[in-house]
Amino acid sequence: MVMRERATGRPSLLRSFSPTRVDSEVYGRMLTECRDWPLQSVWIEAGPRGLRIQTGLGGVCPLYLAHRDGRLDASWQLMELRAHLTPKHLEEREVMRLLTGHPRYGHDTLFTTIKRLSERSTAYADAAGLRMDYPVAAEHAQPSALADGTEEHALVDAFETLTSHVHAKRAITPKRTAAQLSGGMDSTNLAISLALAHPGAITPCALLIGGDAGPQQEARRRTVIEQTGFAADVTVSATAHPALFPHGLRRSRAKVISPLDEPHLEAADALAQALRSRDIHTVVAGFGGDEVARVRRPDGGPALTPTAPTWCGERVRDLLGEVNTSIAPATVAPETALIALEVATPLLARRGLWALAPFTDPDMVRFGQRLPVAWKADKRLLHRRLAARGLPEDVVNPPQRENFGHVMNRAVHTYATRLLRGWGRDLHLIEQGFVDAAALAEAVERAAVSAQDAAPYRTGLFLITAVELALRAL
Repeated sequence: MVMRERATGRPSLLRSFSPTRVDSEVYGRMLTECRDWPLQSVWIEAGPRGLRIQTGLGGVCPLYLAHRDGRLDASWQLMELRAHLTPKHLEEREVMRLLTGHPRYGHDTLFTTIKRLSERSTAYADAAGLRMDYPVAAEHAQPSALADGTEEHALVDAFETLTSHVHAKRAITPKRTAAQLSGGMDSTNLAISLALAHPGAITPCALLIGGDAGPQQEARRRTVIEQTGFAADVTVSATAHPALFPHGLRRSRAKVISPLDEPHLEAADALAQALRSRDIHTVVAGFGGDEVARVRRPDGGPALTPTAPTWCGERVRDLLGEVNTSIAPATVAPETALIALEVATPLLARRGLWALAPFTDPDMVRFGQRLPVAWKADKRLLHRRLAARGLPEDVVNPPQRENFGHVMNRAVHTYATRLLRGWGRDLHLIEQGFVDAAALAEAVERAAVSAQDAAPYRTGLFLITAVELALRAL
């Protein structure tokens, strides 16, 4: 059985919707086709000895696996496998990574009973259990130099051509496709390329940040839309759908919400519903754009050993040296992008939306890796591309930073502190030694003073709250 994204102009041997008998030679060619498929794909082989599940490039939406009593369950939604979950099944290294802000990509998840089928990896399931195999490490390129005489416009043109090529790999339906247009460099560049290829047909969408930089974001988006040519805009105010709101998804439907889901889940889900009401089924996102600004160490280099926030318990501190243990080898797409996709795509899938992430395409990844260092700095290429499109300076180089920090500050100050105060020391994370009760209580009291006072603690207090809500729902 094969599940994969449709690829433009790609012939296939797999055209049967019911079982068809083939000889070993044809079967071998079919497997080769699966392995060489250029887009996201998962294929399952069943035989007398059990199942073999493999996935190719992409990792757009994570596939979670759970095995018990000779049965294998799988889902794109972690909490759909809650029959396999209890608060006692926490994978301690993953909890440490989450609470210290150093997530890594691989087969392990927050729960020892659930595995992630990471990109290009293989799972074997039989009566005896589940075994996971990693692929060989992907090869990565280092920054290179431009050929003599290459001018700025030629590099910008090459990027535009490549972006159009990557978009064209998928047989999209323009009128049922939206492009994230937050105003940031990554999503804006992708959205412009898509809109130029399909004038007036692509729906722009965004979460509006509000706050001091809100008017700037809205003005920049409006300029891009007017000067490029999109369909009608779809936006949702993030401040109107705050994280951890009492009647929001994370609290009202805790049984189906993973602690790994999008932090601004409530607002993101409202946007997803608005898109579905427009009959949209595909969303193009800017995940992975940081690769055009990243300079890799020649040896790939391990992540630095993290430091533990003050509220972390001894169990977390004892595990800090294992942050790079049992993780996937070098991935084709950037690890940070694969982690971001795992956060963002399950909620889209729940609403019938499939995410496309062109910056994770191997051709785009290699282009970003080989980009000269001078063009990586501050995403210079992406800024210059917007300038080449005739966009004004306040769009190309906005004076104010645009982010959701103030939105999360208020959510943590208003809602997380109330929940954590109410729970007191009765937390699974405290009971299991991951969080220090006294230090957490002190952080909660400081964050409860004001939204501004919550800023230094917002990430940690949100994550602790999100994990506890999920564990209490099991």
